[in-house]
Amino acid sequence: MEFIKLVGPFGVFFIMFALGLNLNINRFVRVFSRPRNFIIGILCQVIILPIIGLVVISYLPMEKEFQIGVFLLLIMPSAAMSNYATRIADGNVPLSICLTSICALMSFVTVPLYLNFFSKFLYNQSFDLQLFTFSIKTFLFITLPVFIGIFLREKFNNFVKKYTFTLDRVAFVVFLIVVFIAIYTEKDNLVGYFDDVGVTMSLILVLVFLSSFIITQIFIDDVQSKRAIRIEALLQNGAMGFVVGALMFSEIKYLIPITIYALLQYCFLLFYLGNMKLKK
Repeated sequence: MEFIKLVGPFGVFFIMFALGLNLNINRFVRVFSRPRNFIIGILCQVIILPIIGLVVISYLPMEKEFQIGVFLLLIMPSAAMSNYATRIADGNVPLSICLTSICALMSFVTVPLYLNFFSKFLYNQSFDLQLFTFSIKTFLFITLPVFIGIFLREKFNNFVKKYTFTLDRVAFVVFLIVVFIAIYTEKDNLVGYFDDVGVTMSLILVLVFLSSFIITQIFIDDVQSKRAIRIEALLQNGAMGFVVGALMFSEIKYLIPITIYALLQYCFLLFYLGNMKLKK
């Protein structure tokens, strides 16, 4: 946990910086010229996913630490890798980038508010979460690097475009390092943890995908936007969840649901992408 607390925030800073480099003002303009798809995507990420978390922890028996980990996972913004996955899936990449970026920019408000709500009304125990201080920390490590990336993209567009792909891959490697170090430190207990919440996290993954699938089938017309929103909902920002959890708690147990979901989500994504390629 000490490694995650010390190094994790800087890893997340780089991941969110790389995300900002994928964004420019023109992409915002194109997406917001047809705001319906964007609004549906935001609602899936900011409203539907936390509701799924609340339902699961309310009806499935699990330890309090795991309940907090589940809820923490589902109030995170989507992972930066969702943009790359959307590109592979022939989805609406500008929509994916805008959803990821806006959710990340909103997270310094939404994450503390959700955690405060959870601690007061559901957990019946305070996390000793100083809302203003926590929001400032979240802004510095998550929102600010996105702004920096956008600024550099506007000022040095040709240079940034040349290295964006490489930086995306480096960001993914950074995320894997954070996850694997956390797993390694608890390798002796991981099998037991999977026995505790593996089925639950698998269920959550299925519920997340089914919810986003049904919503996009009903409200979204074009296939590319459907794919972007589904992938955005599916891929949660595990690196950010690790860091936020590590800053709040001293035990790795709180982060186990995030670890397991981080592993499962990419397995499911490969299945989803493979299924689309076969249909083609």
